[in-house]
Amino acid sequence: MTPVIPADLTGEGREVWSRMVSGQPYWDMHPELERKRVEVRRLFEAYNRTDFEDAARRRALLERMLGSVGDGVVVEPNFRCDLGCNIHLGAGSFVNYDCVMFDAAPITIGESVWIAPMVGLFTTNHALDYDERAAGGAVSRPITIGDGAWLGAHVIVLGGVTIGRGAVIGAGSAVTRDVPDNVVAVGNPARVLRPITEADRMGFTR
Repeated sequence: MTPVIPADLTGEGREVWSRMVSGQPYWDMHPELERKRVEVRRLFEAYNRTDFEDAARRRALLERMLGSVGDGVVVEPNFRCDLGCNIHLGAGSFVNYDCVMFDAAPITIGESVWIAPMVGLFTTNHALDYDERAAGGAVSRPITIGDGAWLGAHVIVLGGVTIGRGAVIGAGSAVTRDVPDNVVAVGNPARVLRPITEADRMGFTR
């Protein structure tokens, strides 16, 4: 997904945003970024307070908050994000309770992805050098999750990672590098355990 610079950013704010979404070092505490964070905080706090039966309002808030939202997406409260507009949720995806997405770089989630409770997707890495970190230096890398993937409870995904189509990430894993299609990956850091095969079918029918 090609990152978009918000139309209300001007001058230095546009430059900082451009550096942020393109993987260059940037000032993470720039006033324009802080302003955008306040805007999205109001939206996700409103979303988290909305009655679960008020589907129209929940959908409208998601569309205002996120970059794109496919049909049939479900996002349970409490959901939190950093900027919102860099998050793209594919059709039929399900985000369970207490998910946090830090989307300084794009987070692209495919169709029919399952995200279990208390998952964190973090594109941003603050500077390792103390002086740079204290000054607000950071760099961000995108996260991409393929169609049909399933992230178990308490999974953490770091910036620069692509999780393949149909992959399953075991609960409590920290994903620090790419995971191929149709495998089970577990651990900290997550490693591929095995492929998903016909033997994994349970014989379930509905």
